[in-house]
Order: sequence, then structure tokens, then C-alpha cells
Amino acid sequence: MFKNNGGGFVVAEFAIALPLLILVMYGLATVSVKIFALGKSQLADYVLESEAQYVMEEVTHIARTAREVEISTSGGQVKFVYHTAADKNIIESTSLNGRYVFMLNDVLETQYFMLYEKEGRNSSNLYAKRQDDGTYFNPITGENYFGDTKVNYLKCAVNEQKKILHISLEMESLVTGRKIKLDTAVYMPSYKAGG
Repeated sequence: MFKNNGGGFVVAEFAIALPLLILVMYGLATVSVKIFALGKSQLADYVLESEAQYVMEEVTHIARTAREVEISTSGGQVKFVYHTAADKNIIESTSLNGRYVFMLNDVLETQYFMLYEKEGRNSSNLYAKRQDDGTYFNPITGENYFGDTKVNYLKCAVNEQKKILHISLEMESLVTGRKIKLDTAVYMPSYKAGG
């Protein structure tokens, strides 16, 4: 009685299956690495677009109410003096013919947008500050975990007769090397020529 349990074929099957399994695993690892790299570059480009849009929104928002605009000759700093409503603690109420009238105080604020390259970095970040005191802590661009960026330039020019501020911004992703450039013009109805 001869009994064949097929034990001799296990080694041969394993010898064929192992290289195929290794090939499949290598293919999956390669695809995963490429998908990760593509996702990382797409996320870095999204960060670049988001930061550029945020900067333009902030600058145009303040410029719309600007009374004064000071642009440094190097082009790395813009100072705005603009109208804003006072804090809630400064709201006044007066009685007028037996009725209370609330007056909201209009005050002037100062905002600086400045390019600065911190020690240890090879690129400039943009900072928004209330005063130019020489300290730089939290940039509004760059140093993002998902995709670092740099500001190549922020240029502003004022047409004093028309009360229009021309803004040009170029930013670059330090991850992908892609650039984005935004240009706009803002009408400043409260602007007073000559400060």
C-alpha cells in the first residue's frame, strides 16, 4: 500500500509563491511611496495657495479702511494707519431727549506687514504686527508643518490721486518649488495723500 500525501510539493509551491509574494509586496510598497509623495506635494501646494490668499485678504481688508499708507523703500515693509471701531469698554451712551443713544468711537489703529528672515532660515516670512519693535515671533506665512513656504516679494504702490493701492505678492513652496503670484488693486476711500 502506497500512500502519497503530497508532502514533496510543499517546498516547490513555497519556492514559487515566495518570489511572487515578494514581488507583490514590492509593488505595493512602491505605489504607497508614490501616493505618499504625491499627497505631500499636493498638500504643500494647498498650503501655498491658502497662505497667499490669506495674506491678500488681510492686506486688502486693512487697506480698504486705510487713512495712511507708508511703504518702505526696500519694499519689505508696509505700514497702514486705518479706521476701526473702539473696544466695547469705550462705547459711550448719552441721553438725547430721554432716549439713550449709543455712540461707537472710531479710532485709528496701526498695522505693519513686514518681511523678515529669522536666524537659521534661508527664506523670508511675512509678519503682521501692531508695532515695529524689532521682535518677530509668529509669522503669518511659512513654517507650516504640512508645507513650508517663503515670500519672494510683497510690493505695494499708491496712486494718490485715485486713492488706489496696488498690491503684488509672490510666494513659493519650499517643498515643491512652485510659485504663486497674486496682484490686486484696492480703493481706499479714507486715504489722505501725504499722510
